Amino acid sequence: MMRYRWPKRNQSAAVLSFDVDAESGFLFREPEKAKRSLADLEERRFGPRVGVDRLLRMLDRLKLRATFFIPGWTVVNHLAPCKRIRDAGHEIGAHGNVHEAVGMLDEAQEKRVMAEQLAILKDQLGVKPAGYRSPSWDVNVWTPALLKQNGFLYDSSLMGNDVPYEIATADGPLIEVPVQWIMDDAPLFRHVYGSTNAIADPARVFNLWSTEFAAMHKENACFVLTCHPFISGRASRVRLIEDLVKFMRRSPGVWFATCEDVAQWHGTERGPAKRR
Repeated sequence: MMRYRWPKRNQSAAVLSFDVDAESGFLFREPEKAKRSLADLEERRFGPRVGVDRLLRMLDRLKLRATFFIPGWTVVNHLAPCKRIRDAGHEIGAHGNVHEAVGMLDEAQEKRVMAEQLAILKDQLGVKPAGYRSPSWDVNVWTPALLKQNGFLYDSSLMGNDVPYEIATADGPLIEVPVQWIMDDAPLFRHVYGSTNAIADPARVFNLWSTEFAAMHKENACFVLTCHPFISGRASRVRLIEDLVKFMRRSPGVWFATCEDVAQWHGTERGPAKRR
């Protein structure tokens, strides 16, 4: 018996997701340094300036829809590339306002940030997001209920399973489309002074991600890749993602979907095997 039942008798699901942080995380975490460090700002500006369009071209070549989680600050300050993401038909999800690590916010502050980001997505892009990804995958115990109260279908920030599952709230269950650090580009490719993580060879990362996918495929799991345009918008890394998708397509029964597609499926009676 399959541990999770996917549509059309597929064996697993695969999602490409991109967090379009631009300068927002740096502005939130190191506001004083952000006032003077052109070097750090420009590194992050590579994402909306170059990386987004490079990734959009790749997705077009592969004929794939992806999910882009975009902070409100990025929308306001890099509106044109955000509109190109929308106009290419990709899903847009919420990702904080200025990439606030919500573990540093109290409940009232988090409510304010939630309202700000939703207003920006609506006013600037005409988008009412179905999904949310917490900046830095930081989630407070009250966050799921706050998401339900704001009309979200799903969250994609937690690591409690490798198939969709539900987080109980007083306002009803919130669907979780789970992530994991193994499939995030930042720990592998992001240069941080004083950190032990070296910049990885794309071939090593291809081996890591393809091995993880092959094992998850056998487990009927949901493979959610998380990349950042300022990191994986670099030429060799775009090629890596394209090669990975081609590798995954060689396995029969892979459902390529957006996070919203996965959440919508889980929300039906056809999703979890336990409901059959």
